[in-house]
Amino acid sequence: MSESVNRPADAPPAWESDIRRVEEEARVAFLNGDVASLNRLWADEYIVNSPLERLNDKTQVLALLQAGRIRHDTYECEIEHISRHGDVVIVMGQDRVTGPPAGPARRRYTNVWQLQNGQWRSIARHAQLLAGAPAG
Repeated sequence: MSESVNRPADAPPAWESDIRRVEEEARVAFLNGDVASLNRLWADEYIVNSPLERLNDKTQVLALLQAGRIRHDTYECEIEHISRHGDVVIVMGQDRVTGPPAGPARRRYTNVWQLQNGQWRSIARHAQLLAGAPAG
C-alpha cells in the first residue's frame, strides 16, 4: 500500500514530516549546545565532512561543541530536497550560521538519516562553504 493513500495531495508522507522534525530538533540542539539531544539524534557511526575540510566523528564533534569551538550564535536552515531510499533519507539544502569557528557563513549541506530500531538517526553530514557568498 502506498503512503500517499488517504492523505491530501499536498500533505507530505509521514516519514518526511518525521525527518523535518528531527532536522529541526538537531538544528535547535546544536544551536543550544544540547549534547544529550545530539547524542540521541546522531548514530554512533555519525561522521561529518566539515566546511573546514576535516572529517570528524560523533565523539569529536560533540567535544568541539562542548568546548565552544563550533558553537554558533545563529543557525538557519533551508531544506531544498528530501528523498527516501529504503531506510535511508537524504536531505539537501543551504544554511546560514554566525559564530565559531568561521564567523558568518553560508553553506550547502547534505544530511543522511537512517531508520535504526524505529528511530531516525543521522549517520552523516557534509557541509561546504559557499565561495564568495555574503553571510547575510
